[in-house]
Amino acid sequence: MDGRPISRRSRRLRFTSLILAKRAPGDIPRNMDSSPGHFAMRNVPLRYCLEWAWDLKDYELSGPDWIKSENRYDIIANAPGPTSDDQMRLMLRNLLMERFQMKIHRESRNLDVYVLLPGKGEPRVKEASADEQTSLGAAEPKGSVKFTKQPISRFTFMLTRRLDKPTLDETGLKGMYDFTIDLSGLGFNGNPPQDTSAPSVFTTVPQNLGLRLEAAKRPVDILVVDHAEKVPTAN
Repeated sequence: MDGRPISRRSRRLRFTSLILAKRAPGDIPRNMDSSPGHFAMRNVPLRYCLEWAWDLKDYELSGPDWIKSENRYDIIANAPGPTSDDQMRLMLRNLLMERFQMKIHRESRNLDVYVLLPGKGEPRVKEASADEQTSLGAAEPKGSVKFTKQPISRFTFMLTRRLDKPTLDETGLKGMYDFTIDLSGLGFNGNPPQDTSAPSVFTTVPQNLGLRLEAAKRPVDILVVDHAEKVPTAN
């Protein structure tokens, strides 16, 4: 998914029924409610819609401050029939472009990031077996997290949410893995942990996973919203 002009064929992908409404902030946003051929987001800022439509992470989107939280929207729609996620994303893109009269472009920006890299020896992650169930949860010692049958990108996604910069996966590990890591020294949203004596994630990544976590600069492809109306055109 990208910010290039939408092809004629893609423009023909449309929801058959639709309710799009602006609402006042209040309840907790409900990001996604889907079943085959059905799409719903309720009480969400425009940023949530854009990130799902273009399959973006938070740091891959730039635009006016108001798209982050100031205005909230409901989108409830039906497709012509059973629809893949890729087709549903295209339909949402068409909807957002037209109804919010959006103008967008792509650009590369050199960002301060963290990168997860191979360590000196073999990584201490175990390739998951085919019959395992995917899970993610607390583990011992306190503050540790156990990843079961998860890609390494799931860990870097968590780090992005909890550190002060995006974290990129450059390990080259492409499979599904089992691993446990002590994150007791990792706060939330770039803030320090409650237990300031806990080991830093920059220490536990090599100790627990045999990988390295380092600060760096990397070019990142960004979707830029140049213009969007706060009030969408009527249903």
